[in-house]
Amino acid sequence: MATIVLSAVGFALGGPLGASIGSFIGSQIDQQLFAPTFRSEGPRLGDLTVQASSYGNPIPRIFGPENRVSGNVIWSTGLIETKTTKKQGGKGGGAKSETTSYTYHVDCAIALCRGPIASVKRIWADGKLFRDESGAQKQANAVRVYTGTESQMPDPTMEAALGAGNSPAHRGLAYVVFDRLELGDFGNRIPNFTFEIEAHSSATVATVIEELCGAANVPFLDAARADYLDLRGYNIARAATIRSVLDPLRTAFFFDASEIEGELQFFPSDGTPVAKVPRDELGAHEFGTDRPADYEATRTADIELPRQIVVQHMDPARDYQANSQRARRSTTKSDADLSVELPIVLSADDAKAIAERMASMAWIGRDGFTYQLPITYLHVEPGNKIVVGHADGKERVVRVTRRELRLPGSLLVECKTDGAAVLSKGATAAPAIVPTQSVALPGVTTAHILDLPILRNADDVSGFYTAGTGASTGWRGAILYRSRDGGVNYDSFAEMIDGAVIGTADDALGEGSPEFWDEANSVTVTLTNPADTLESVTALQVLNGSNAAVIGGEVFQFRNATLIAPSRYRLDGLLRGRKGTEDQIAGHAAGDRFVLLTGGGIYRPELEAGEVGVERSYKAASVGTNLSDAAPFTFTHSGRWAKPYAPAHLRGARNGTGDLALSWIRRTRLEDPWTDGIDAPLGEAAEAYEIDILDSGGVVKRTLSSATPTATYPAADQITDFGSAQSAIRVRVYQISARVGRGLPTEKTL
Repeated sequence: MATIVLSAVGFALGGPLGASIGSFIGSQIDQQLFAPTFRSEGPRLGDLTVQASSYGNPIPRIFGPENRVSGNVIWSTGLIETKTTKKQGGKGGGAKSETTSYTYHVDCAIALCRGPIASVKRIWADGKLFRDESGAQKQANAVRVYTGTESQMPDPTMEAALGAGNSPAHRGLAYVVFDRLELGDFGNRIPNFTFEIEAHSSATVATVIEELCGAANVPFLDAARADYLDLRGYNIARAATIRSVLDPLRTAFFFDASEIEGELQFFPSDGTPVAKVPRDELGAHEFGTDRPADYEATRTADIELPRQIVVQHMDPARDYQANSQRARRSTTKSDADLSVELPIVLSADDAKAIAERMASMAWIGRDGFTYQLPITYLHVEPGNKIVVGHADGKERVVRVTRRELRLPGSLLVECKTDGAAVLSKGATAAPAIVPTQSVALPGVTTAHILDLPILRNADDVSGFYTAGTGASTGWRGAILYRSRDGGVNYDSFAEMIDGAVIGTADDALGEGSPEFWDEANSVTVTLTNPADTLESVTALQVLNGSNAAVIGGEVFQFRNATLIAPSRYRLDGLLRGRKGTEDQIAGHAAGDRFVLLTGGGIYRPELEAGEVGVERSYKAASVGTNLSDAAPFTFTHSGRWAKPYAPAHLRGARNGTGDLALSWIRRTRLEDPWTDGIDAPLGEAAEAYEIDILDSGGVVKRTLSSATPTATYPAADQITDFGSAQSAIRVRVYQISARVGRGLPTEKTL
């Protein structure tokens, strides 16, 4: 007796429906191939979507040129912590504080599948694109792919951690190593990675059958008879019997298999009939006995047939994620809804066609026939198709499901109505709506060190301001590094977590007065980040501090921001030389830096007092990039933060003897309110001034000192310095800081 072992339609259906279109298992081949004492399940869609980290997991076999797999973590360093402490505040109105933050990274290796493979294309982390086809990624120092050749060598990162000679090369295993994988975006854990991989050759149904049967040591014959379609991708990621791994292929590509003389043979459902049986050869019987009926007919009840079949598959249009297509019969008493998992890469149209064909073949195959044939039809095997003549004059094409030899000299053949005609039936599925993903690389950071006066009282400690941004949508902040040895080594110096609104001037801002609104000049700026914007405000809002910015070295404010092109604004209605920067009003040029001071993203790292006047090298590295990728630049801290503003309203008056009496009004760097109505707060340890007396060539002839905003240049000293009392004298006045010395000067000829 031989029995068909794989039916054309059934796949893990079970129940009364499974009896009609399920798998038929013969006793002899069952013991040889299917190991009834070993319980296993075939490959499932979920096998390759969830990453594992377990000993003893099977190594997946991947067939076909395209696939998406998760893999198994085979090595990891564990979390590596990086501690960063940031200091803020201090003298001059703010409490000193320290903020400590922690970041984590890991080195790890993830096994993919049996090698060799051609390459790894895209990588997803927690469902989001981590690396694109070009290899661009932002959250690891390096991603190294080992394709699973028999000559690959150990990974250097693994070998450095485990010791020379202690790291396996994992030959024959395709795996990926992540070097310094930053975990901040993944909840400080290794994310669930999935990988798009490419085989190094195409696959067909026949080549997969041959490899699987060979691996299971199962004799087979002529697998090419089941080969009428290329296989885009098929995954086996669990230990399973040969039957369970062939079942999905049989279901998708509609072929049968039976054991014939100890070999597994394959039959496509659209194969050619092997025999034609005329009606007068039906009803074979022993000589001398009554001739039986031509055949026995059975029909499966409607309620046992499928109302709906859902095919779940891997859809390349959905980045190889699971998709489902369904076929539904509109008029039936059945309420049987069936779901079939196919861990096969199929287009939505192909999966829809499979569902339609399965449903049609189930209903067409509902009619069964049992024939008794002469022994001359002994060559007819399960899986074959035959053409049988019936009493109504019609010839029916049926598929043999079971054959039994009856003595003496007859053959019992059980058959189902053949539905191969529906295999040519195509289908069109609704398109898969999948958002396009791209790796938003951080790109480079545009960074500025702003050697400005303090912008608020709490900043009255040694330091400067920093601002940075990036033009890429993937920019997520930057780290400012400083070198103390001329650019050989760099240490982390400051974090720029949020981006500032930064740009460049397209034209030169003309000179204007710091004493009233500048309505004559305007400047056009182009912003670096396309997502940034500027807006207009009222004059009162400007006077209350809005729209403060720095252009070049001048702090100014603007009332109007007019968008004239994408990311390009014309600024006018200006207040000039704010925060004591009137010395920077002149000399502007196209290309000057522009930084919005009231838009966020402005940071103030502390700086040692001894750094004033010292040139240092700096780098601003975008988060997710290497320090080596950032371009260095130099900056010398001038101590501008502590320099007193230039005195105002410098005046001079002479008495009858020619003595020159000087007076001025001091200014303050602090923003304390003018509470007494008399004078602004000093903002310095002590009040002190120096007054340079200059000749017409700018040479200093004498320096006076004063502890009040007044001084006298006697006529006798004028005679000593110039040979006679002077009717016009060039004077330069500085307020003195105990921390940085002279402040900014006011100069006038009196």
